[in-house]
Amino acid sequence: MTKICVVTTVHHAYDGRIYHKQCKSLKKAGYKVTLLAPKPDKRIENDGINLVPIEKPKQEWKRFLHTFSVFKLAKQTNADLYHFHDPELLPVGVLLRLFTRKPVIFDVHEHYPNAIMSKKYLKKWLKNPVRIAYEIVEKISIPMLSGVIYTTEEVGERYKNYISCKIENYPLPEMFPTTGRANKKDEYLLYLGGITAIRGIEELIDGFAHAAKLKPEAKLLFVGSFESNSFKEKIYEKIKMLGLKDKIEFKGKVPYQEIEKYLSEATIGIIPYLPVPNHLVCLPNKLFEYMAAGVAVIASDFPHYRKVVESSNSGLLINPERPQSISKAMLLLLDNSSLVKEMGENGKNAFLDTYNWKSEEEKLFSFYQKLLKN
Repeated sequence: MTKICVVTTVHHAYDGRIYHKQCKSLKKAGYKVTLLAPKPDKRIENDGINLVPIEKPKQEWKRFLHTFSVFKLAKQTNADLYHFHDPELLPVGVLLRLFTRKPVIFDVHEHYPNAIMSKKYLKKWLKNPVRIAYEIVEKISIPMLSGVIYTTEEVGERYKNYISCKIENYPLPEMFPTTGRANKKDEYLLYLGGITAIRGIEELIDGFAHAAKLKPEAKLLFVGSFESNSFKEKIYEKIKMLGLKDKIEFKGKVPYQEIEKYLSEATIGIIPYLPVPNHLVCLPNKLFEYMAAGVAVIASDFPHYRKVVESSNSGLLINPERPQSISKAMLLLLDNSSLVKEMGENGKNAFLDTYNWKSEEEKLFSFYQKLLKN
């Protein structure tokens, strides 16, 4: 049996893309899968995937040594192919390739140089040096690896001269059964994902405040965690100041398997991401999860989003920097339940036909077979 070692030190052990899609698909295809990932609070039993928990170093200076401990753990799996998911693991990937001579894949989730420039925790003067340092490390490392998996053509442009494959993070069909709208709650708007400033949360709340004046029955639900306690306090203060305490609810982060519960009740899903460089070249999986659940979409008017939303007629596009644009879209949908239903059904059909994990799963299998034969 061909042995696969999947490695992440940043993402949750039961991450949707890594565990529920890739690892489970590989297991189904007959591979023996070992996942090295941060230790979860609770383990999933009897899934056939061998989880090796990684303890994160508590002290910053130990992170360099941590790289070598991850390399050692991965090498001990004696895998036939290694597949890592974090840019900070590039040195681990190179070491695995040099010492094992087995295929090693770098899975690129976003445009990392752009993402670095958007990191709030980095000092402004430090962002360019960190970005340049990363680009140098990547340029040295990639030629030593066996292949790269990426999302969207713009992200993949950086890897066009290497063996690579575009695999999008589309939802799992089995997570979104074909059901009616019996559970849908009218006037129920949903934001799914991390609650961060660059995702337009402040502008979203300002837009909702205006819509709620004209539609007092409207409710806005957030499912996801805050980027920091300070941002959480800022948002709660804004909600209090706008008198929206009874109209906005925060559920916190939930396991990947449970998001369908909230999606099944929502009628409108919102992606108000701001136009930072990384957002302009990536596609959020939340867009496809909204579509999979038959939820009408309100999304930022970026080229990638526009292509999906307009071709499927599954929602409305907004200027995320203008709260009045957000409220206008909200009110248009809140005032037209038949349009919401139509857009939700259109999105669901597009998901079933095109934007689901089954097509991407086949690409993953083909890429593995190609690298394992070399």
